[in-house]
Amino acid sequence: MLDVRLPFDVKTLLYFFLTCCSSRFNWLLRSRLQAYDRQQWLPRWSDADGDCQNTRQELLIRLSLAPVTFSNERACTVVSGLWMDPYTGQFYQKASDLDVEHIVPLSWAHKHGGANWTREQRRAFAEDPANLWLVDDGHNQSKGDKGPDEWLPPYQPARTIYAQQFQIIAEKYGLM
Repeated sequence: MLDVRLPFDVKTLLYFFLTCCSSRFNWLLRSRLQAYDRQQWLPRWSDADGDCQNTRQELLIRLSLAPVTFSNERACTVVSGLWMDPYTGQFYQKASDLDVEHIVPLSWAHKHGGANWTREQRRAFAEDPANLWLVDDGHNQSKGDKGPDEWLPPYQPARTIYAQQFQIIAEKYGLM
């Protein structure tokens, strides 16, 4: 039988781990064990300025290449305008044909550090206009939670811009 003596005992090793490393270990466990739940990020689009237009509506207004029309005189809901989908290069006139796309998907952000954010940080990320594009609903769904290493827009001229914007947003939020 081999007699091996260690320069420390188990109690010392446990004490060292608990005082030095446990918070990092707990952070790692929480980030890996906490499942993604979209409701924790974006239960619904907000109306931050209280003008009855939520983030989606304000994005439709801001990105339209032509004057928009509304569903009623209160001007809360956009019905039509003119938008170019950067993923396809196609133009759309009906707001209902477009999805708000998170360039850096919420679930991707969750897996790359966002799981440890507060609800307020998640919400700010989810509604950051720099991370939002209007795209054809079918392409938004085909992208899912993929990053540029797994998915690129089918419209060739948009690929570089998409990848650059993805990186800018990921770096802005410390997600790489």
